[in-house]
Amino acid sequence: MIKCKNDGCPENNIFCCSECEKKNECGSVCPSCNKPNECEDAEFEGTTELEVFQNKTATVIKAIAEIVIQKKHLEEQEKLMKEKLQAAMEQFSIKSFDNELIKVTYMNESVRNSVDSAKLKKKYPDIAAECNKTSNVKAFVKIEAK
Repeated sequence: MIKCKNDGCPENNIFCCSECEKKNECGSVCPSCNKPNECEDAEFEGTTELEVFQNKTATVIKAIAEIVIQKKHLEEQEKLMKEKLQAAMEQFSIKSFDNELIKVTYMNESVRNSVDSAKLKKKYPDIAAECNKTSNVKAFVKIEAK
């Protein structure tokens, strides 16, 4: 439920203007009644903090979900286009090219060596501890599309 803190509310601040049946004839409608998430007078109520949070950020959550889905779709398209470009570069023996839009370099298949940290920690825990590097990681939000 969204309550309104607008002092001029004739309904005694029972609910937000966006939920009021009389908003079309009311002279005290909040200017942002169609966007309660952006309204400073909107007060979100729920039985849990999660419900209040979800109500308050519903617009942002929906926008992020749409962006994440679009990004995933674009990444899939990018992968397909790169595969086609790679096949064409291999067909014509092109190692690199540069134009006004992009610079592309063909990278040959290779072998990469790395340290198996799990194996190192298990077999040589003292050495693993001695070589361990600690870094601060900034807080962030991880989002996964369903």
